[in-house]
This record gives sequence, C-alpha cells and structure tokens, in this order.
Amino acid sequence: MTIQHTDLDFTPWYKQGWPWALITIPLLTVIACGITIYIAFNTDDSLVKDNYYKEGLAINQSIERIEFAQTISVIAKIEIDKQAKLIHLNFQSSQILPTRLVLKFSHPTLESKDQSFELESLSGGDFVAELNHLEEAYWHVSLEDGSKSWVLKSRWLYPDKPLILIDANTI
Repeated sequence: MTIQHTDLDFTPWYKQGWPWALITIPLLTVIACGITIYIAFNTDDSLVKDNYYKEGLAINQSIERIEFAQTISVIAKIEIDKQAKLIHLNFQSSQILPTRLVLKFSHPTLESKDQSFELESLSGGDFVAELNHLEEAYWHVSLEDGSKSWVLKSRWLYPDKPLILIDANTI
C-alpha cells in the first residue's frame, strides 16, 4: 500500500502567522497588567486626602470666612505680568486694609504643582509678589489675609486670562 501526499502545507506551526496572532493578545494583556500595577504602586493619589474627614468639618469655617469677606465687601483684582514675572494685586474693602495677603494657586489634580505667594504691600491697596513659573491649567485661586479671618475663592484659566477679578459679593 502506498501513501499519497496531497498538496497540503506541512510548514511547522512557528512559521505560520495565526498562532503568533493568538499568542500576542494574551501576551500584550499581561504586559499591560504589569505596567498598570507598576504605575499604581509608584504614584501617589494626590486627589485623595488622608484627613478628608477633618477637611469636611473645616468647610463650615471656610463658609464663615467667605461670609465675613462679603460683609466687609472685599474685592481683589489680580494681574499676572509674565514678562516681569510679577503678580500685582489691587485690594479694596469697605472696612479694613490688611498688611499681609496670601495668594494660593491650587492645581486641580496635582498637589505638587500648587503654589503659594505672600504678597508685599506697596501703597494703599496695592500688593506685589514675584512669580517664578506658573503652568497652563484651570487653577483654583484663594486669597486670604495674614490672620485668616476672611477668604476669597475663585477659579482661573491660565494663561488665557491674565486678569482675575474676585468680588466677595458675587461668590
């Protein structure tokens, strides 16, 4: 009896394309899983605060400080001069003129990019501070006096708007 060979392709499996396509999908999944695990263990969750309960309780104090700013009619006009690298703030109030102001820019997602500036009084209601570098972002802005008796809060898209006007009566 003789065996006849037909025209079947007898190439080994490793020289064909379809087994490699089937092997590639699970292999890429394992690699992606490894990368995800590496990222999860080596980065901080900056959006999650460790003391979120205390910060939740502090919201009432913040509301009281905003209401106090409204009673004394605080208005702040903040201008950013990129070329001179300066922050210029014009402060208006019906009752008080603080000697020290603190301006904070909080990044919406990355706490490491937050910046705080202590503004120096020039004359009248004018204050100034040096600005090193501010990245493009939708910043959360807060302005408070040195004794932390009042606070103004706003949001600001930088660098599209070089001017921030915060009026306590419109918060």
